[in-house]
Amino acid sequence: MDNIQTVYTSMIWNNSQWVGLAINLDMGYVEILDPMPDLYGDRRVEGFIKSLVNTLSYPVKKIAMCELTQFIGLKPFVWRRIPHLYNNSRLDDCGLVSMKFLEMHTHGDPVSITLTYRTVTDLCK
Repeated sequence: MDNIQTVYTSMIWNNSQWVGLAINLDMGYVEILDPMPDLYGDRRVEGFIKSLVNTLSYPVKKIAMCELTQFIGLKPFVWRRIPHLYNNSRLDDCGLVSMKFLEMHTHGDPVSITLTYRTVTDLCK
């Protein structure tokens, strides 16, 4: 895994809320970029993410040259929601905001870049 360390993708929860996922293949963890963190508690998020974190290590082990990485073996990946992100108050914008979070994550720390209601409104135009 010399070339790829982090995979970015989106995930829909309960057919209503999009979140961004930053999956670090070497370290075995998933960062969840959640634009509406108050909508679901950690127990519910665990239910949404459990099958993903439990199975990710299998394809990574199959494809990667694990001896060259810090790969954790066949243990489930760990996850955490990144705190203090913009809290989206409009249900219909969560996909767009999730994609913006992923873009910001690729350029560094998404917490350091401030999104506002007005910025999100401008993104929707």
